[in-house]
Amino acid sequence: MKTKLLLLVVFMGFSQVIISQSITFTSTLTEAQIGTSVTVNYEYTIPADGNIYCALNLYNDWTWASMVADGVLSPALAGTNVAGSFDFTIPPGTTQTADLTSPYNYKLVIELSDAGWNWLAGDYPATQINLQNAALSIKNSELLEDVNMFYSNNRIHLKGLNTSDKYELKIFDLLGQEVKSINNDNNIVNLASAIYIAKLKVYGKGIKTSKVLIN
Repeated sequence: MKTKLLLLVVFMGFSQVIISQSITFTSTLTEAQIGTSVTVNYEYTIPADGNIYCALNLYNDWTWASMVADGVLSPALAGTNVAGSFDFTIPPGTTQTADLTSPYNYKLVIELSDAGWNWLAGDYPATQINLQNAALSIKNSELLEDVNMFYSNNRIHLKGLNTSDKYELKIFDLLGQEVKSINNDNNIVNLASAIYIAKLKVYGKGIKTSKVLIN
């Protein structure tokens, strides 16, 4: 009887060690825009100070191919149900999901380790993340359907706006990288001849994007 009780105590103590260290995502990321920042939230439990590694990776199905963006928390202080977050900037030029060949995909991973970087726990969501070029992923507002953008004489012309409208105009290359930002002044000198994406935000009305040829 004493032997059984001793084994039970040992088993219970071992179980507590197992469940006392864990980490999991508390937010879901399903899509993101290339060239912009995203935030992922997590929660962990660890009995002694350790480390956290989090990454957005490119996979060949489930085989790691490359790292897109990552972050480290060191030290991760001991505690129970400790909440935190990582902010990732997705580098301009990252291949958008639509251009990947099957079965390549983007997924998140987060891992908890002890002070010596020995693995303790991890979370590996199966959710695939759709990465899009920032300028191309913005939906147009119905309020701006009658607004048109075109280039001539070294300027982007905005046809259909009221003179009282306050707006912000951003110009992106086809990789989604911002090359020009303008506030109520549509002079866009010093841009090389190419096709660009113009994203117009009219305050209080909405957002519209359009391809613009600059030559």
